[in-house]
Amino acid sequence: MNILLVEDEVSLAMIVKDALEEEGYEVAIARDGLEGLEQYFREHPALIIADVMMPEVDGLEACMRIREFSNVPIIMLTAKS
Repeated sequence: MNILLVEDEVSLAMIVKDALEEEGYEVAIARDGLEGLEQYFREHPALIIADVMMPEVDGLEACMRIREFSNVPIIMLTAKS
């Protein structure tokens, strides 16, 4: 299964990527919501894991744009309470 991880914090992205790859998943990383949208439409991953607060396009906006075309599963990450 290929997963798109959209996370602007590099250290967190690498921790999540490493953990998922240890479980046998293929993981691509996008550094912001705009890059995440571009990668989604280019690669069509089976799952998206996205941070809510990111530069350019935030995770919620990216999710809404993807939902216009797809029902791919999306897991949202947030540090907000």
